[in-house]
Amino acid sequence: MKKILCIAAIILIPATVAFASYDDALKLFQENKFRESLEKIAAELSVERDLQANSPNYALRFLAAHNHWKMGNHEAAISHFRRCADIQTDLPDPLIDLGLLLIDLKRFRDAEPFAQRALALQKSPTAYYVVAKSAYGLGNYWRAKEFFEKAISIDPEFFVAYNGLGMTLMRLGKYTHASTAFAAALASAPASPELLNNMGLCLEKMGKPKEALEYFKKADRLAPGNAAIQRNLARLSARG
Repeated sequence: MKKILCIAAIILIPATVAFASYDDALKLFQENKFRESLEKIAAELSVERDLQANSPNYALRFLAAHNHWKMGNHEAAISHFRRCADIQTDLPDPLIDLGLLLIDLKRFRDAEPFAQRALALQKSPTAYYVVAKSAYGLGNYWRAKEFFEKAISIDPEFFVAYNGLGMTLMRLGKYTHASTAFAAALASAPASPELLNNMGLCLEKMGKPKEALEYFKKADRLAPGNAAIQRNLARLSARG
Protein backbone atom coordinates (compact mmCIF):
# COMPACT_ATOMS: atom_id res chain seq x y z
CA MET A 1 0.00 0.00 0.00
CA LYS A 2 2.97 2.24 0.57
CA LYS A 3 3.40 3.82 -2.86
CA ILE A 4 -0.18 4.10 -4.06
CA LEU A 5 -0.36 7.62 -2.66
CA CYS A 6 2.18 9.13 -4.99
CA ILE A 7 2.49 7.12 -8.20
CA ALA A 8 -0.80 8.40 -9.63
CA ALA A 9 0.56 11.94 -9.56
CA ILE A 10 3.08 11.04 -12.24
CA ILE A 11 0.32 10.39 -14.73
CA LEU A 12 -0.88 13.98 -14.42
CA ILE A 13 2.38 15.61 -15.44
CA PRO A 14 2.47 14.94 -19.21
CA ALA A 15 -0.45 17.33 -19.83
CA THR A 16 1.99 20.20 -19.27
CA VAL A 17 4.94 18.61 -21.04
CA ALA A 18 5.03 18.36 -24.81
CA PHE A 19 7.93 16.13 -25.84
CA ALA A 20 7.95 12.53 -26.95
CA SER A 21 10.88 11.37 -24.83
CA TYR A 22 8.95 11.99 -21.61
CA ASP A 23 5.97 10.06 -22.92
CA ASP A 24 8.26 7.19 -23.85
CA ALA A 25 9.92 7.25 -20.43
CA LEU A 26 6.54 7.30 -18.69
CA LYS A 27 5.33 4.34 -20.74
CA LEU A 28 8.44 2.37 -19.78
CA PHE A 29 7.88 3.24 -16.12
CA GLN A 30 4.30 1.99 -16.33
CA GLU A 31 5.64 -1.25 -17.82
CA ASN A 32 8.04 -1.62 -14.86
CA LYS A 33 11.04 -1.06 -17.15
CA PHE A 34 12.68 1.35 -14.76
CA ARG A 35 16.24 1.25 -16.07
CA GLU A 36 15.09 1.80 -19.65
CA SER A 37 12.90 4.68 -18.48
CA LEU A 38 15.90 6.29 -16.78
CA GLU A 39 17.92 5.95 -19.98
CA LYS A 40 15.23 7.90 -21.88
CA ILE A 41 15.22 10.57 -19.18
CA ALA A 42 19.02 10.85 -19.16
CA ALA A 43 19.02 11.45 -22.90
CA GLU A 44 16.71 14.44 -22.47
CA LEU A 45 17.69 15.89 -19.09
CA SER A 46 20.05 18.86 -19.15
CA VAL A 47 21.05 20.19 -15.74
CA GLU A 48 21.59 23.67 -17.16
CA ARG A 49 17.86 23.91 -17.90
CA ASP A 50 16.76 23.19 -14.32
CA LEU A 51 15.78 26.76 -13.48
CA GLN A 52 14.84 27.98 -16.95
CA ALA A 53 11.27 29.12 -17.52
CA ASN A 54 9.02 26.32 -18.77
CA SER A 55 11.84 23.81 -18.39
CA PRO A 56 10.88 20.16 -18.87
CA ASN A 57 13.30 19.19 -16.11
CA TYR A 58 10.71 19.18 -13.33
CA ALA A 59 8.71 16.41 -15.00
CA LEU A 60 11.84 14.51 -16.02
CA ARG A 61 13.31 14.62 -12.52
CA PHE A 62 9.99 13.73 -10.88
CA LEU A 63 9.72 10.63 -13.03
CA ALA A 64 13.39 9.83 -12.50
CA ALA A 65 12.87 9.99 -8.75
CA HIS A 66 10.09 7.42 -8.94
CA ASN A 67 12.17 5.15 -11.16
CA HIS A 68 15.02 5.27 -8.66
CA TRP A 69 12.59 4.67 -5.79
CA LYS A 70 11.25 1.56 -7.49
CA MET A 71 14.80 0.33 -8.08
CA GLY A 72 15.84 0.94 -4.48
CA ASN A 73 18.22 3.77 -5.37
CA HIS A 74 16.96 5.86 -2.49
CA GLU A 75 19.61 8.57 -2.35
CA ALA A 76 19.21 9.24 -6.09
CA ALA A 77 15.43 9.45 -5.64
CA ILE A 78 15.85 11.86 -2.72
CA SER A 79 18.19 14.04 -4.78
CA HIS A 80 15.73 14.28 -7.68
CA PHE A 81 12.78 15.06 -5.41
CA ARG A 82 14.75 17.80 -3.68
CA ARG A 83 15.73 19.31 -7.01
CA CYS A 84 12.11 19.18 -8.17
CA ALA A 85 11.16 21.21 -5.09
CA ASP A 86 13.79 23.80 -6.08
CA ILE A 87 12.51 23.97 -9.66
CA GLN A 88 8.81 24.30 -8.78
CA THR A 89 8.69 26.01 -5.41
CA ASP A 90 4.89 26.36 -5.57
CA LEU A 91 4.11 22.65 -5.94
CA PRO A 92 3.73 20.34 -2.91
CA ASP A 93 4.07 17.06 -4.84
CA PRO A 94 7.85 16.50 -4.63
CA LEU A 95 7.84 17.45 -0.95
CA ILE A 96 5.03 14.99 -0.22
CA ASP A 97 6.60 12.17 -2.18
CA LEU A 98 9.95 12.82 -0.55
CA GLY A 99 8.22 12.56 2.80
CA LEU A 100 6.62 9.25 1.78
CA LEU A 101 9.97 7.88 0.66
CA LEU A 102 11.60 8.86 3.95
CA ILE A 103 8.73 7.20 5.82
CA ASP A 104 9.42 4.03 3.82
CA LEU A 105 13.04 4.28 4.96
CA LYS A 106 11.90 4.80 8.59
CA ARG A 107 13.57 8.20 8.63
CA PHE A 108 10.63 9.64 10.52
CA ARG A 109 12.31 12.79 11.86
CA ASP A 110 13.52 13.68 8.38
CA ALA A 111 10.12 13.14 6.77
CA GLU A 112 7.95 15.58 8.71
CA PRO A 113 9.70 18.87 7.73
CA PHE A 114 9.04 18.17 4.05
CA ALA A 115 5.39 17.42 4.76
CA GLN A 116 5.10 20.65 6.75
CA ARG A 117 6.59 22.59 3.82
CA ALA A 118 3.99 20.95 1.57
CA LEU A 119 1.20 21.91 3.97
CA ALA A 120 2.34 25.53 3.82
CA LEU A 121 1.57 25.37 0.10
CA GLN A 122 -1.60 23.26 0.21
CA LYS A 123 -3.65 21.52 2.90
CA SER A 124 -3.16 18.12 1.32
CA PRO A 125 -4.51 14.99 3.01
CA THR A 126 -1.39 13.12 1.92
CA ALA A 127 0.87 15.69 3.57
CA TYR A 128 -1.13 15.33 6.79
CA TYR A 129 -0.74 11.57 6.39
CA VAL A 130 3.06 11.90 6.20
CA VAL A 131 3.09 13.96 9.40
CA ALA A 132 0.90 11.33 11.08
CA LYS A 133 3.10 8.45 9.92
CA SER A 134 6.17 10.29 11.16
CA ALA A 135 4.59 10.80 14.57
CA TYR A 136 3.51 7.16 14.69
CA GLY A 137 7.00 5.99 13.81
CA LEU A 138 8.42 8.10 16.63
CA GLY A 139 5.88 6.72 19.13
CA ASN A 140 3.90 9.96 19.48
CA TYR A 141 0.50 8.31 19.09
CA TRP A 142 -1.71 11.21 20.17
CA ARG A 143 -0.06 13.44 17.58
CA ALA A 144 -0.41 10.68 15.00
CA LYS A 145 -4.11 10.39 15.81
CA GLU A 146 -4.58 14.14 15.35
CA PHE A 147 -2.98 14.20 11.91
CA PHE A 148 -4.58 11.01 10.61
CA GLU A 149 -7.91 12.59 11.52
CA LYS A 150 -6.96 15.79 9.70
CA ALA A 151 -6.16 13.76 6.58
CA ILE A 152 -9.51 11.98 6.81
CA SER A 153 -11.39 15.24 7.36
CA ILE A 154 -10.18 16.41 3.94
CA ASP A 155 -10.61 13.07 2.18
CA PRO A 156 -13.19 10.85 3.90
CA GLU A 157 -12.34 7.96 1.53
CA PHE A 158 -8.60 8.01 2.29
CA PHE A 159 -8.45 4.38 3.41
CA VAL A 160 -4.72 4.26 4.19
CA ALA A 161 -5.28 7.12 6.66
CA TYR A 162 -8.12 5.14 8.26
CA ASN A 163 -5.75 2.19 8.50
CA GLY A 164 -3.11 4.36 10.14
CA LEU A 165 -5.71 5.75 12.52
CA GLY A 166 -6.81 2.24 13.42
CA MET A 167 -3.24 1.17 14.19
CA THR A 168 -2.74 4.31 16.26
CA LEU A 169 -5.91 3.75 18.25
CA MET A 170 -4.80 0.20 18.96
CA ARG A 171 -1.54 1.58 20.35
CA LEU A 172 -3.63 3.82 22.58
CA GLY A 173 -5.70 0.86 23.76
CA LYS A 174 -8.89 2.17 22.11
CA TYR A 175 -9.83 -1.05 20.36
CA THR A 176 -13.50 -0.34 19.73
CA HIS A 177 -12.65 2.94 18.01
CA ALA A 178 -9.84 1.19 16.13
CA SER A 179 -12.27 -1.41 14.77
CA THR A 180 -14.47 1.42 13.49
CA ALA A 181 -11.49 2.94 11.67
CA PHE A 182 -10.56 -0.41 10.11
CA ALA A 183 -14.18 -0.95 9.06
CA ALA A 184 -14.15 2.44 7.31
CA ALA A 185 -10.91 1.49 5.54
CA LEU A 186 -12.33 -1.87 4.46
CA ALA A 187 -15.40 -0.17 3.02
CA SER A 188 -13.07 1.41 0.45
CA ALA A 189 -10.60 -1.47 0.10
CA PRO A 190 -12.39 -4.71 1.06
CA ALA A 191 -9.78 -6.94 -0.62
CA SER A 192 -6.76 -5.57 1.25
CA PRO A 193 -4.97 -8.37 3.15
CA GLU A 194 -3.28 -5.79 5.36
CA LEU A 195 -6.58 -4.24 6.43
CA LEU A 196 -8.20 -7.63 6.99
CA ASN A 197 -5.23 -8.73 9.09
CA ASN A 198 -5.33 -5.52 11.13
CA MET A 199 -9.04 -5.88 11.76
CA GLY A 200 -8.38 -9.44 12.90
CA LEU A 201 -5.72 -8.24 15.34
CA CYS A 202 -8.08 -5.61 16.68
CA LEU A 203 -10.92 -8.10 17.19
CA GLU A 204 -8.53 -10.45 18.94
CA LYS A 205 -7.57 -7.65 21.33
CA MET A 206 -11.28 -7.06 21.93
CA GLY A 207 -11.70 -10.66 23.06
CA LYS A 208 -13.45 -11.82 19.89
CA PRO A 209 -11.24 -14.68 18.65
CA LYS A 210 -13.85 -16.31 16.39
CA GLU A 211 -14.50 -13.09 14.49
CA ALA A 212 -10.75 -12.39 14.38
CA LEU A 213 -10.07 -15.84 12.93
CA GLU A 214 -12.46 -15.19 10.05
CA TYR A 215 -10.60 -12.01 9.13
CA PHE A 216 -7.26 -13.81 9.28
CA LYS A 217 -8.65 -16.53 7.00
CA LYS A 218 -9.83 -13.93 4.49
CA ALA A 219 -6.46 -12.20 4.60
CA ASP A 220 -4.66 -15.52 4.10
CA ARG A 221 -6.76 -16.38 1.05
CA LEU A 222 -5.80 -13.07 -0.54
CA ALA A 223 -2.11 -13.21 0.47
CA PRO A 224 -1.30 -16.90 1.02
CA GLY A 225 2.44 -16.36 1.36
CA ASN A 226 2.32 -13.63 3.99
CA ALA A 227 4.23 -14.82 7.06
CA ALA A 228 2.65 -12.35 9.52
CA ILE A 229 -0.87 -13.33 8.48
CA GLN A 230 0.00 -17.02 8.69
CA ARG A 231 1.38 -16.58 12.21
CA ASN A 232 -1.83 -14.87 13.31
CA LEU A 233 -3.95 -17.53 11.65
CA ALA A 234 -1.95 -20.35 13.24
CA ARG A 235 -2.10 -18.78 16.69
CA LEU A 236 -5.89 -18.50 16.71
CA SER A 237 -6.44 -21.82 14.94
CA ALA A 238 -4.44 -23.53 17.67
CA ARG A 239 -6.96 -22.33 20.24
CA GLY A 240 -9.62 -24.43 18.59
